[in-house]
Amino acid sequence: MEASTATPTPTRPPHPPAASPSPSPSSLRLWRSAALRNVRNQWSHLYAAKEQWVAAAADGRSPASELVNAHITRRDLPATDLGVLKDMPGILDKASSKLERREEQYRDMFLSCYKNMVRALCRLVKASHSMRCFSKVSPNGSVAQFSERQDDLNDSGDGGGAPVFKWFSILEFESLAQELVEIFVSDLKLKRLLVLELVSITFKEGEEHQTSLDWGDELYDGESNELQSFGLQSGETCPLSENWCGDILGSQRPGNHPSHEVLQVYLTAWLANVNIKMSRVDGIFELVEEEMNIKFS
Repeated sequence: MEASTATPTPTRPPHPPAASPSPSPSSLRLWRSAALRNVRNQWSHLYAAKEQWVAAAADGRSPASELVNAHITRRDLPATDLGVLKDMPGILDKASSKLERREEQYRDMFLSCYKNMVRALCRLVKASHSMRCFSKVSPNGSVAQFSERQDDLNDSGDGGGAPVFKWFSILEFESLAQELVEIFVSDLKLKRLLVLELVSITFKEGEEHQTSLDWGDELYDGESNELQSFGLQSGETCPLSENWCGDILGSQRPGNHPSHEVLQVYLTAWLANVNIKMSRVDGIFELVEEEMNIKFS
């Protein structure tokens, strides 16, 4: 059951970086003006990335379902009563080849949706790490400039912990953004395991190449680098709990193919976004909208 829609007050990270020394009133005004624009922009990027994720997950429903349906039909062909077509030469081989091509088509569409989800999470992570606004010395020293890069080790880019809009400091905005990242990383772990299983069913039996995918395998070129950007790819071990991995992977390995019922469970798990508490996600954006006095949509 989804958690309550009540939105808790954001808390600072357990070990926040040391705050900058309190700036002078004039410096603080200049910093806040730059920080307002930057934080607003980064939260707009966070919202767009969240919407991209939701759309990609929804787009993956149809090809995943069609992939499973084509696979089940092809797998059950030998036992299917073909009626008056049973004596047609090569009918089973032709039907099987056509279904196999459909599986490959829907597999590629499904992987494309998954790839869009990974890209959305990369955008989410990048925005969450770009909240700070660092002072930058201008060439002539007469104009205050700001940057996302820390040039002065004594400047933490947080305005000495001052509020950016009304109440929230940079650290509190970062804490909320990190919570969003953790929510979507948690669901990507499960989504990726489901992708591995559903893509594996398209492999042919009896061929020399592998007949299933492991967690350490890339699903598309460059995937490992993108996963590493938010700390997900850590070798060849599935990062989910042993129960998750044992229940799902054990359903078909070694040498066993998932039953119709198991495949339906996979689809249900994908459709449900079971590791995302959307009420909390929506609550975070509502909290930030109220603080900034804007609407993202």
